[in-house]
Amino acid sequence: MSSSDKKKIVAIMKGNSSHAYLATCDGDQPKVRSMSTIVEDDMNIWMATSSNSRKVKQIKKNPKVCLAFVKQPNGDKSAFVMGKVKIINSLKDKKRVWKLSGYDMCQYFKDGPQSKEFCLLKVIPKKIEWWDSWKSGRKIYKPKKKQVKSIN
Repeated sequence: MSSSDKKKIVAIMKGNSSHAYLATCDGDQPKVRSMSTIVEDDMNIWMATSSNSRKVKQIKKNPKVCLAFVKQPNGDKSAFVMGKVKIINSLKDKKRVWKLSGYDMCQYFKDGPQSKEFCLLKVIPKKIEWWDSWKSGRKIYKPKKKQVKSIN
């Protein structure tokens, strides 16, 4: 895939990051909710949530997710990320991502990134289905597998 296509995917995700839709599994029933995400230029996708939320419990049982970024109102630019979520416990990563957030997370986590309620989620994409216009049609991006150092 060309670097310009990767940039287009990142732009779609960043442009719709404040209202992405996360689907998790609760037994055999999918659960979808709106999430604010933090998307980096290298396609790292982060989400902050409460450590005792239902989504964290669901992810612990089944880490497979789908994350939808859809330009409103008509979805002419969309990216659907299928993959797994890792729960990140590293305080270093929590502090770094905290600073990247486009909103004030202190309103939810009063003690900052050290809050015991603060849970950092990282989406590991296996496949991204996307389009940047209705005319361009659906495209598929599969990230290359790379050696990943432990991030916990």
